[in-house]
Amino acid sequence: MGNALSPVILKLAAVAARRLPVSVKRGFYRFPPFARLIRSMLNRSAPRGLTRVEIAAGGLQGIPMLLDMQAEKDYWLGTYEPELQTAIAELVQPGMVAYDVGANVGYISLLLARAAGPGGQVFAFEALPENIERLQANLALSEPGQRVSVIYAAVVDQTRPVRFFIGPSDDMGKAEGSAGREGVTYAAAVEVPGLSLDDFVFTQGHTAPQVLKMDIEGGEVLALPGMERLLQEAHPVLLLELHGGESAQAAWKILKRCGYRICRMAPGYPEVPSLDALDWKAYLAAFPGIASR
Repeated sequence: MGNALSPVILKLAAVAARRLPVSVKRGFYRFPPFARLIRSMLNRSAPRGLTRVEIAAGGLQGIPMLLDMQAEKDYWLGTYEPELQTAIAELVQPGMVAYDVGANVGYISLLLARAAGPGGQVFAFEALPENIERLQANLALSEPGQRVSVIYAAVVDQTRPVRFFIGPSDDMGKAEGSAGREGVTYAAAVEVPGLSLDDFVFTQGHTAPQVLKMDIEGGEVLALPGMERLLQEAHPVLLLELHGGESAQAAWKILKRCGYRICRMAPGYPEVPSLDALDWKAYLAAFPGIASR
C-alpha cells in the first residue's frame, strides 16, 4: 500500500472510531479474518515509533498523547477498556480526588483527570521505570494532565523497597509476590520504591481518594492488605481488574470485610453473588457500605 494512502486510511479509521458504537467496533474482532485485515491496513498506514497524535474517539477524544501507533491503536481509537471508560464517566464527579494504581503511560490517569475537572486531583502510581518518562510527557501535553501527580512506586502491603519484574513488553511488569501471570516470562528485575496506600494517606498526609482504579497484574494480593484502613475510613469506590483465583480470593475477603458490595463492571453494575462466580480475569466495581444502587 502506498504511503500516499496512509493519511486517508488513518483519517477514515478516526472517523469510524468516533461514529460507530462500541458494540460495533468490538464486533469486528469476533471475525478474525476481518480483524486481521483491518489491523494489517492500519499497521501499514501508521507511523513507527512514538508519535504525538490526537486521540480520535472515546473519553479522551481530542487529547494529545505520545503513542506507539503500531501497538497502541486502541488508545488512539478510544477502544481501550470500554467498560472502564464508561465507569469513569459515570462515577467520577467534578472536584473528586482519584487514584490510578498502575498508571502505565497515562491514558486512564488522563481520563480520571478530565472527569474530575479543574477542581479535582489525580495521583498516578507507576512502578515501571520505562513508563515514568512517557507518563510524565503525556501528562505535560494537555490541561487535564496538569492535575495529575506522578508517584514513582509499586503499591504493596507496606512501605519498603520492592523487587519489580519487567515483562516481555516494555510497559508490563509486576511486583515480587504478585499472583497470576505464571505463564509470562519476565526477563529482568529492578528494585523500585514500594508503598502502602495506608501509609500514603495516614502517615504521609495525602488526600484520600473518592475513586480508586487498580490494574497491577496480580499485585492486588499485595496492595489490598496495605489499604484496609483507607477502605474502612475513606470508603472510595474501587474499579479493579483482577488476575487469577488468588487475586479474586484476596479481593473478595478484604472488600467484604470492609463492607463493600462487589459488582461487575457492566451496565447497571450487577452484584457478584459469590466468589465462585468470578472469572479468571474479572473487571469489577466495588461500592462501599450500600445495599443497592
